[in-house]
Amino acid sequence: MLRYAPRLVQPGSTPRDALVEVLIENPPASPLGEHELIPQVAWMVEREGAFVHVPASERGELEAMRGSAIMTMLDGELVNEVLEHLPGVNLATSGTYAAELLLDGDHLAAVHEILRAKVFLAAAPHRGRFLVGGVAGGVAGMREFVAHVRREHDAAPIADRISPVTLLVRDGAPTAVVGELQLNALAQAGCER
Repeated sequence: MLRYAPRLVQPGSTPRDALVEVLIENPPASPLGEHELIPQVAWMVEREGAFVHVPASERGELEAMRGSAIMTMLDGELVNEVLEHLPGVNLATSGTYAAELLLDGDHLAAVHEILRAKVFLAAAPHRGRFLVGGVAGGVAGMREFVAHVRREHDAAPIADRISPVTLLVRDGAPTAVVGELQLNALAQAGCER
């Protein structure tokens, strides 16, 4: 049985004939272009002990690949930590497929319940890392979380980097980029209340 796995990758970093999906369908455009940095989902298959890109011609097999990927992504352990240096509630998960937790709607829905938050921020700055935060810290806390995501991305080896952007998660799915302009608008809206 072939082993498949989705991998979050930098946009445009895969071979032209690779099977790739968007993470967010038609994301709202951000004036600074951050929406162009939203990671993509590259489908990989294990061949001779190494994962390689699935050809785009196999798109019709995607549902079977998803089923196999569930088992593959159980490989290895996940380690959770609290990012205590940031205001509010901020968590990090590390492990082989930690970044791909961003693809798991059930996991994201559980995070909503655990945090008791309708929305939260999430990011996959580099391979093996998933960050959740921006909860109960106000706009300043969100701003610090966004900066932390960028620092983690920039500190990672280039080959492991995924995306420096922070995503807004609502209803168990990433929906948009949260960047400097969005945070400024939130801060302004808070001042006007």
